[in-house]
Amino acid sequence: MTAKPMVAGTPVTIEYLERFPNFTSICASWTFGQWGCQSNGSYEQTRGEFEAATKNSMPLTLIAIENALSVGMVTSADRDFDGKPHLSPWLKSLFVHPFYRKKRIATLLIERLEHEALCIGCKSLYLMREFLRKERLAGN
Repeated sequence: MTAKPMVAGTPVTIEYLERFPNFTSICASWTFGQWGCQSNGSYEQTRGEFEAATKNSMPLTLIAIENALSVGMVTSADRDFDGKPHLSPWLKSLFVHPFYRKKRIATLLIERLEHEALCIGCKSLYLMREFLRKERLAGN
């Protein structure tokens, strides 16, 4: 299942990172630059997580490609929040390059990730923002 919507007249495809290992460094750079540099992680550790991504298990990373360029990505993983280890899997590392934002690419990535998660037996995905909002509303 490959989505091919038109973004600015060019088709965008959603693919497994596993099939395009040449984009591993880009995904690691985006993720480490956005989140990892604040969490005592390292670029090498982040890159290793993307190298471990497969299409049949967690972590699972999808990339959005336009004109042979990676323009966005999303990952699901078994854990993304140490405070609640029983909650799994998590949608994490959603990133769309600033030049490609507001073109529905994030929506396409999330929809495809939901589909892929269902295919490998996941009945739900957790998202940090929604989880924290629900926790605050519940008074936890």
